[in-house]
Amino acid sequence: MLRDKYEPCVLTAAVTGGDVLPSQSPHIPCGAEAIIEEAVAAAEAGATCVHLHAREADGRPSGDPGLFREIVAGVRERTDAVINISTGGTPGMPEEQRLAGIRACRPEIGTLNLGTMNYEGFPNKARWPKVRHAWEQEVLDKSGEGVFTNTLGTIRRFAAEFRDLGVTPELEAYDLGHLSMIRFLLDEGTLEGPVRIQLVLGVLGGAGNALDDFFVLSQAAARILGPDAASLSVAATGFPGEFRHVATALSWGADCRVGLEDNIRVRRDRQAESNAELVHVATGLADLLARPIATPDALRSELGPWYKAS
Repeated sequence: MLRDKYEPCVLTAAVTGGDVLPSQSPHIPCGAEAIIEEAVAAAEAGATCVHLHAREADGRPSGDPGLFREIVAGVRERTDAVINISTGGTPGMPEEQRLAGIRACRPEIGTLNLGTMNYEGFPNKARWPKVRHAWEQEVLDKSGEGVFTNTLGTIRRFAAEFRDLGVTPELEAYDLGHLSMIRFLLDEGTLEGPVRIQLVLGVLGGAGNALDDFFVLSQAAARILGPDAASLSVAATGFPGEFRHVATALSWGADCRVGLEDNIRVRRDRQAESNAELVHVATGLADLLARPIATPDALRSELGPWYKAS
């Protein structure tokens, strides 16, 4: 599951997300053209893979298949980076919209979430950002009621879509119970190993983003899944948590993710101006720790039993 500490690391750039509000940073890409530019720049900076959500021009998260097709076509035209599309969308998004991206684009990878959970991005009203758009205020006003719904039935339906489309699932584990869910899904045949796992740390409702959380969950994944786990990645939220976990993952033999979806700062007193800037931090750490970054083709070669090259 963990790579040799000197083997190439798969570095993913999560370029826009569905939860961060554009009013939090002027650098969040919104609309197809901006998302394409950010994804291409992140790949040119060294990312193996780009993780994509769709947003309208005003930043509203979208499940429009036409918008996904425009974004993915633009990225594929200009870079060889592996495409990873979210099926999480944003909490409250209907299933049909959450699946729209992988259906429309058949990416190499798609995220597959593993359980229903409380999901809070703005729990403290005193820290709410000032927002420019009415839809953003609606998000803030629903704070305290956030539920990310992923029933067993949802997971089974999504997994069947992945299999039919030839898309490799990246299994998003927000907490320990999600690793046990992977074990159950493998044993019943809904999933087929070896599987790719990503630990998502720091979302209120899931595990925290302390380094101990990473160690506990990575060791639990090895115990619960053993050889059925092909690789382990970590996506940690916020500053400096994102960079601390990148450094730890690089040292530990795991893969890692950076990007404005997860963290909008490059220093405590300065926002990141692009995804590429965050990628450069990760590649700089990788160089210092003697972990080369995997090429897109190297990642494609290990995508597992469901992957069908498009």
